[in-house]
Amino acid sequence: MTAAAGVLAGAGGAVAPSAGGASAEELRARVDELARENAGLREENGLLREQSLLLREQNAQLVKVNEELRELVGSQAARLAEVNESLAVLQKMVFGRKPEKNRPEPAGDGGDSAGDGREPSGGNKKASRGPGARSGRRDYSQLPRAEVIWDFPGGGHCCPDCGEPFTALGSDHVTEVLDWTVLVRVMAHCRRRYKRACRCPGQLTVTAPGPPKAIGKGLFSNGFIAMLLTERFAAGRSQNSLATGLARHGAEMSPATLAGTAAQAAGLLAPLAAAIAERNRESWHFHADETTWRVFCPGEGEGPARFWLWVFIGADTVAFVMDPTRSGAVLARHAGLDEKTGQLLPAADGGPRRLVISSDFYAVYQSAGKKAEGLVNLYCAAHIRRHMVRAGDASPVRLKHWTQSWLALFRDLYKAHDELMAAWQEAAAPPPAEKKAAAERLEKAHEGWDAAIGVIDETRKKQMQAPGLQEPAKKALATLDREWDGLTAHRGYPMISLDNYPDVAVMPMFADGGGPAAGRGGALAA
Repeated sequence: MTAAAGVLAGAGGAVAPSAGGASAEELRARVDELARENAGLREENGLLREQSLLLREQNAQLVKVNEELRELVGSQAARLAEVNESLAVLQKMVFGRKPEKNRPEPAGDGGDSAGDGREPSGGNKKASRGPGARSGRRDYSQLPRAEVIWDFPGGGHCCPDCGEPFTALGSDHVTEVLDWTVLVRVMAHCRRRYKRACRCPGQLTVTAPGPPKAIGKGLFSNGFIAMLLTERFAAGRSQNSLATGLARHGAEMSPATLAGTAAQAAGLLAPLAAAIAERNRESWHFHADETTWRVFCPGEGEGPARFWLWVFIGADTVAFVMDPTRSGAVLARHAGLDEKTGQLLPAADGGPRRLVISSDFYAVYQSAGKKAEGLVNLYCAAHIRRHMVRAGDASPVRLKHWTQSWLALFRDLYKAHDELMAAWQEAAAPPPAEKKAAAERLEKAHEGWDAAIGVIDETRKKQMQAPGLQEPAKKALATLDREWDGLTAHRGYPMISLDNYPDVAVMPMFADGGGPAAGRGGALAA
């Protein structure tokens, strides 16, 4: 912006003064000053433009970072929701009752309380609580009885006034109490020794034979060893607990001594264990399960270490297998599967074998069922039902009614299976006059099963395609879909329970606490 005011060139080259009376030099100085200001403003404007571009770039970067942070916050919120769901499930698992324990046995009248986690109704009468409420006074007449006579000092009683003795009534006042006596004693076996009194040739002295001992030079009697094994394995007490209990009664000994005794006894029981395992392998059906088991000293290494205790429950035998792995090789060895092909080995007569395994849906059992021809998997319905319960625990507000509806479906399935099992048992060997009625009942029971499982099938397919279903519910339905064949296969085996929990009956220490505590097992004692 250049200003030139009042600068006129005259004819003779002279400069005429401006209207304001300023000279040409002043005007030129003013023009130069304005030019310098203009240049400074241009330079400042350029700097401002550069700063504006820089701020635009920074703003774009901040917008991008803000979007990334929004995405991160959203993902973290979703992750936090998943963690909260998992935490709710774990809290239920650790501190709550197991869903299987909440499912009471079905009532004999066919009531609908089976499978839904509700207690059977019994009118308005409230259940009794407190010690002895379930069964009242118990009968202890089978216990040994020891009578203790209590009398006044010196025997009898006299009148405090005249000193005349009282006469006995002929009957005592008897009160009975239970006495708990634990006695660890030292038994001294005195074997009689004799010497020859005649002059006949032969041994001069003889000693009477002593008591039979399971462990020749051991410290413990056969009764002590039997009690040790009972407390150790039937009651599930640890070696430390046994050693502490013995020390409390004056018999101090180290857990290593008890473990060594159990190991020596195990050698005596090995032939019996092998015979039981062989008998168990011949079963056409068994329940299978496995759990962790702490061992003190596996082999020559140092312990403790985690082993796996497998249990296989047949019709008349129970086989326990202790192994350091949870691999399919353990199942293959016991169930008679070829470890290379995965097929069932031939029967003793060379013919083909069939095997039905009731289990949870651990991958080892699934793989065996897919590979072996003639092997049928029956999956535990209680395990599948548990996933529905845990989905409700993960999202109790949104999935409350969803879980309740699924529990009702499983309740109907349990009722249908109970009726199918009863009808099958009746039709197995009915009297001639009731043969037709038994067959009709069995056919109706099959229809009831088909109806119950059909409703579950239709519901699961419909819900899996529904949009907006909560993630815990999706996972539960996906589990049901994967194990569907193992659940529907129960139709062909009504004599077998829907659940896979008979191991609690043979391993009572598993019933409370969900598994054995560390220290219960040991390679020497197992």
